[in-house]
Amino acid sequence: MKRLYFFVTTCILLVCASCEPSDIGAALQPEEDKMVVQTDSFYIQSATELLSSRHSESDNLELGYLYDPIYGGVKLDFLAEFRYSRDTFPATLQEPKLNVVMYYRAFYGDSLAVNEASVYALQQPLDYEIDYKSDINVSDYCDKSVLLAKKTYVAYDATVPSAERKKADYCDKVQIELPQSYCDKLLANRDYAKSQEEFLKFLKGVYVTTHYGSRTVLNIDSVNLELSYRYAPKITKPDSLVSAVCIYPVNRETSSVVRVSEVEAPSGVLSDSLNYIISSSGYVTRLTLPLSRIKESMVDKETDEELNLNHMSLILEVADVADVLPSRMTPPDVLLLIRANDLEAFFTQSKYPAEGIASTLGVYDPDRKHYLFNNMADYMERFMRDDNLQLDDLNDFYLLPIQGATDILGTNAVVRHLFKPYAVRLRSATNQHSPMRLVVTYSKL
Repeated sequence: MKRLYFFVTTCILLVCASCEPSDIGAALQPEEDKMVVQTDSFYIQSATELLSSRHSESDNLELGYLYDPIYGGVKLDFLAEFRYSRDTFPATLQEPKLNVVMYYRAFYGDSLAVNEASVYALQQPLDYEIDYKSDINVSDYCDKSVLLAKKTYVAYDATVPSAERKKADYCDKVQIELPQSYCDKLLANRDYAKSQEEFLKFLKGVYVTTHYGSRTVLNIDSVNLELSYRYAPKITKPDSLVSAVCIYPVNRETSSVVRVSEVEAPSGVLSDSLNYIISSSGYVTRLTLPLSRIKESMVDKETDEELNLNHMSLILEVADVADVLPSRMTPPDVLLLIRANDLEAFFTQSKYPAEGIASTLGVYDPDRKHYLFNNMADYMERFMRDDNLQLDDLNDFYLLPIQGATDILGTNAVVRHLFKPYAVRLRSATNQHSPMRLVVTYSKL
């Protein structure tokens, strides 16, 4: 058996030794059919900018002040209009109360920090047709010297039993009772429930803000004006009163505005080695891409033939801050790359950078700690193949934090600017450790 094994092994070695590498296939291939592939890296320019004025469309209202030792501070509050309700209430009722109630399932910052919310009545109504900005002037709509009500609260109410919190429909809430005069006014005039126009004669809306507390922001799911009361049911001998609530909500049929009322700059925001993106404050990173240089490199220097732009990726490395100072903010999940010229249209018209927005989305990889825009070739080549465009006018892009990308692989997506408190530091284009860069691959068949 050993002899047979030795014989077979020897034959295999002899066969392998007799085989020599050959390039006969390459030699037979015509020169014009050979594929030319080259890869270049391009350094880019970057800077941190503050977008003080942004379109204020958001899925959630935000309330509170949050200070971060790395990313600075931001205060968020809101203006909102309530929708009238056709619900009727009994002619006689007991213990009526009118409350502004804010429901939330998430918050950012310290769960036990004490905050105070204040409610003011709007003297001028919001316009549903206007695209309001985050720097809206509250004084144009509200007299802040007239306070309706206020309430101190903590984000996590420890008095709620754990069994109650485990219910699927449970929400934390901040409930602020309005003066009894407002409640009496609503009960005295049933016309307020006939139409939105009539209801606005009762209350044009509210401005809700905070006056102290610097460690918590509420991510509010819904806000209601709620009339709670008790009444005797229509039975022969009622032995108890029934509790009921009439709800006037802030919804899609009414106007609401998230307002950025205060911004404190992040630590080291002017540093050349780092760029900042802070969703709630409005800090973004501006990129200047070398499109003209890339277009020049798309020509074979030996034959003057145009090369195909096969692949382009943008690599954004995150600078970790965990070992420097504790930060309450985490990196946004998705960044959008958009031309500076399209920024206003994105905010006001929901204009996307491309028909399929996947080429302009960078998803955060927490393991590699970077954002990767990995399929930008088709998007960028459209500019560079168009001789009617001046590339020097198209070089500037913004990196925006976004939310609501429901289908990032296709065109069916709902994309909005992110107002929730997220933040990230990126290694800049001049970072000595690892600068921002574009990696481009060309080919010629």
